[in-house]
Amino acid sequence: MPQVDEGTDESTELDYDANSTETLLRTGALQSAIFNSANFSSIATDANGVIQIFNVGAERMLGYSAADVVNRITPADISDPLEVIARAKSLSIELGTTIAPGFEALVFKASRGIEDIYELTYIRKDGSQFPAVVSVTALRDVSDAIIGYLLIGTDNTARKLAEEALLKAGALQRAIFNSANFSCIATDVNGVIQIFNVGAERMLGYVASDVVNRMTPASFHDKEELNARAAALSIEFGTPIPSGFDTLCFKASRGLEDMYELTKICKDGSRFPAIISVTALRDANSSIIGYLFIGTDNTARQRIEDERKRLDQRLRDQHFYTRSLIESNIDALITTDPRGIITDVNKQMESLTGCTRDELIGAPFSHHFTDSRRADEGISRVLNERKVSNYELTARARDGGLTEVSVNATTFYDRERQLQGVFVAARDVTELKRFELTQQQNIQLENANRTKSAFLATMSHELRTPLNAIVGFSEVLRDGMVGDLTEQQRVFVGDIFNSGQHLLSLINDILDLSKVEAGKMALELECVPLRSLFSDGISMIAEDAASRHIRVEMSTTGAHESINADPRKLKQILYNLLSNAMKFTVDGGEVRVHAVNVTRAEVSRLSGDWPGRSFPLAENEFTEFLKISVTDSGIGIAAEGMERLFQPFIQVDSGLSRRFQGTGLGLAMVKLLAELHGGGVAVESSIGEGSCFTVWVPQRPSIEDARMKVDQLLPPDPMSRPGNPVALVIEDDFKAAELIRIQLEAEGFEVVYAASAEEALIVATSNSLSLITLDIMLPNMDGWEFLKRLRQTPELRRVPVVIISIEADRNRGFALGAAAVLEKPISRQMLYETLVDLKLYRTSATQALSVLIVDDDRSAVELIALRLLGLATSILRVYSGRAAIDLAIRQLPDLIVLDLLMPDVNGFDVAMELHSHPDTAHIPILVLTAKQVTAEDRKRLQGSVAAILEKSSFDSAGFLAEVRRAMSGRHQVA
Repeated sequence: MPQVDEGTDESTELDYDANSTETLLRTGALQSAIFNSANFSSIATDANGVIQIFNVGAERMLGYSAADVVNRITPADISDPLEVIARAKSLSIELGTTIAPGFEALVFKASRGIEDIYELTYIRKDGSQFPAVVSVTALRDVSDAIIGYLLIGTDNTARKLAEEALLKAGALQRAIFNSANFSCIATDVNGVIQIFNVGAERMLGYVASDVVNRMTPASFHDKEELNARAAALSIEFGTPIPSGFDTLCFKASRGLEDMYELTKICKDGSRFPAIISVTALRDANSSIIGYLFIGTDNTARQRIEDERKRLDQRLRDQHFYTRSLIESNIDALITTDPRGIITDVNKQMESLTGCTRDELIGAPFSHHFTDSRRADEGISRVLNERKVSNYELTARARDGGLTEVSVNATTFYDRERQLQGVFVAARDVTELKRFELTQQQNIQLENANRTKSAFLATMSHELRTPLNAIVGFSEVLRDGMVGDLTEQQRVFVGDIFNSGQHLLSLINDILDLSKVEAGKMALELECVPLRSLFSDGISMIAEDAASRHIRVEMSTTGAHESINADPRKLKQILYNLLSNAMKFTVDGGEVRVHAVNVTRAEVSRLSGDWPGRSFPLAENEFTEFLKISVTDSGIGIAAEGMERLFQPFIQVDSGLSRRFQGTGLGLAMVKLLAELHGGGVAVESSIGEGSCFTVWVPQRPSIEDARMKVDQLLPPDPMSRPGNPVALVIEDDFKAAELIRIQLEAEGFEVVYAASAEEALIVATSNSLSLITLDIMLPNMDGWEFLKRLRQTPELRRVPVVIISIEADRNRGFALGAAAVLEKPISRQMLYETLVDLKLYRTSATQALSVLIVDDDRSAVELIALRLLGLATSILRVYSGRAAIDLAIRQLPDLIVLDLLMPDVNGFDVAMELHSHPDTAHIPILVLTAKQVTAEDRKRLQGSVAAILEKSSFDSAGFLAEVRRAMSGRHQVA
């Protein structure tokens, strides 16, 4: 066939008959093509809905012949009645009028001149159903009166939307060509477009004037698809077929019904898939006069088809997944029929029985269990009760092996709810039974452990109460606060005091251990200066180190100045590590303490110098840690011994426990307290070379110390009141109250006493108080309630309260306004330091403080003088021993700060001579020297000086505390 030049100008168009469209319509060729098409159902009715025309397509789709339906039924009779009712309801709501279900619901919109297309289910003659897309158009006569309705439908199961036409020539053709739901393109015999309906305009974006007598339908198709179709047809028919319009109408030109899918190209270049039905238009002599192309947009159908493919794939995947799920189940899964015959199993059932799947299927379920009768009863019970749970059986394998299983089973059904059989899940409970037994044992152990912890806590408190008196009064006797003692008495009292302190340390460790294990120990965070922490720790072992000639070195290079931690627990960690190092270091050895800040990545990392063991760090938010290492040159620990470290009440070697005193709690407490902070521990050691214990403590963000808040509530200078300050002691234990009274009176306080909180409130309001000491465990009203009442009394709320109690909850105490919290038993040093912290200590009520500084280093003299500013009112300076003796005898200072190493007369001689002179013997002397003080040096100075401080570990706060202590009237100590 000749091709049309798409670029032909209107002036050069071929000379076609201007009335070709009318010719097509008049001849009836178009109508004949529509009604002879088997691809669309065309049903035409009269105005009442009775079917008048039922075309070949309708017969093929619905299974009725035209004789079965014409003048007999309406289209509503072949439609799903429920869908017709639903459509009637929907239209009634949409259009605001009542529409009866039936034929009216199918044509209501068309009867109002509204183009209508919808989808519903058609019912075939044999009762089968299929979805159909139906386009409804009212048929009108020349006067525009409705004479019937045209329903064009396509079988939507296979192909979506085709267009058929029925009924009377003029009305039918107008209905078809006015439809916007199908594209209808009619061409002449050469393929030039003659008719281009509204649907074609809507789908392709052209108007009729753009294409009529100008283009062929090939202009709207993808050229590559046309080439492919031409090649396929050429092979199919054994003749060359050119690509173009011939490709689209080749079959139709040979009288073959043709329907295919191609891509349409719109005017704007966009594309969509289309289903096209092609029919040759013939005149009365059956000569081809053109072609009719009816097309529908296949985008939705193709999307549904793609979705169907995806669903099919998902179904296959689901089948695979379901089987995989069944096979991967830890339980043996079995299905049986209602008679108990196995119909399916998974791999676990094969493993359980040692039989293959083929051997199991078809065999009775009960044959694979030791108690067949009980197995059959289980199946019967499931059938009667529909399920069974935790039904215990013993499976027998082919090799005779037995396995205890717990069976859960249920009945299962098909879609029609017909019973199919029993689904069984058999779980191997051998390990579970072992676990349950172990769990019961663990519960018993936990109960025993809780009982032990409760017992330890109770006994620790019961023991600490008498120890409070033993330690306290032995210290009072030792310090001569109630009179002088003989030398032998002082030794005995010192032994009592030291033994009491040792026993108290053990009790505290046991109590702390029980608190940690019970999860009842909390951190009481404060800002802890590292230098004072290490100085205090080293001072605890200094005397022992000096007597055994053990060199102690400290380094804080690379560490921050302070850390936010629990000071008491941090001191306990350091002291336990130092005392452990001292215990196992031989005389003349050395102990090194090193602190440095590290990142989280370095925590638990060993140095590698010696074999070691570390513990993993718990999950927390901390990123920076303080690493504290204590290294000794002691006997070392064997590799197998490290596994036993950090366990309570266990020492590495029982022989060592006899040689070295201890309970095995020290290192256990180090680990527990470090982990309580959020840190960890490690140990490295080598036999004969020494050991290194390391603790990592997290650097928490700084928080304001609770005690600083309390300071703001205190009067600026309680000691400025005239006369001696008055302290109220609230304590129901007479011995404890007496001990506190003696210690406070030694510090210059007048003491009043109350045995209950109620009595204390009366006493407090009748005295001008500078201090209140409070026990928490009081009869009736306890100490916490007393604190609340006190803070609600305006004249008492600013009096500082020091809690002294066995139950010393620091956080709660500070929260309720306590100025300090001390735990019984307290020493004089603890009480004194608390009074200094609270600014409740003064050197003298009326006299100035004169201090003589003796050192041949002038810069050292000036440094000490600076430290004493604000405390001393007069500072005397001398730079030699002889001058110091002369000036001291003349001026009689209140305190002497003395260096030992001087060129002419050394400090030893100065101390001896001043101590022997009657006018200067009472003057307290503080030795501050760069010399490493040996045990022999201390022995020489014993009785002559109040305290010995080394410049290498000089601490300003500690120095001033010693100055105040020396001026407090205490007995001299070595």
